[in-house]
Amino acid sequence: MILGILAVVIALVTLIAVRHLRQERYEESDTSKLPPGSAERSKSFDESVPPSEQSAPSPDRTVKELVAAWNQGQGRDIAEMFVSDGVLILPAGSQIQSRAEIEKTIAEKGADILKDTTLSNTVDDVSQTDADSVTVKGTYQIEGIKVLGFAKSAKGSYVLHQVKRDGRWLISRAEFKKGSEG
Repeated sequence: MILGILAVVIALVTLIAVRHLRQERYEESDTSKLPPGSAERSKSFDESVPPSEQSAPSPDRTVKELVAAWNQGQGRDIAEMFVSDGVLILPAGSQIQSRAEIEKTIAEKGADILKDTTLSNTVDDVSQTDADSVTVKGTYQIEGIKVLGFAKSAKGSYVLHQVKRDGRWLISRAEFKKGSEG
């Protein structure tokens, strides 16, 4: 039972880590505050190109956004990073299917053993299968998991399969594998 809960925690933390990484990359690349015509601004944003023709954010941005949402306790935001019929596979092997069920699971665990946990992660590889599909691989670590009154950590790896929808990368399948616990 505890391993199953821990697996859910690890999976959720990884999802948040992914979002956080995306947010950091977005903030680093946000040149909208630079003056028009600035050399730095023109490198990443071309006002002469309509928004519909500009490239979508990078797929690993989803990872940064996920981490940020996790660390801010925003389960709904994490669930919104999935396609409506998305799948979350937890380290213990159980599967959560659909955005609604993912949100429900995050809310339940976030109020319990995952409350006030901190997620961090790495993005080790991003491979594009086609123009609208990518796979992002990396590692995650969740600190502060509460089990029987003790704070634990969990580490592992993840694989996020993402699809581009309306110019945004969404998770179609998230797989988390358990590494070590602290």
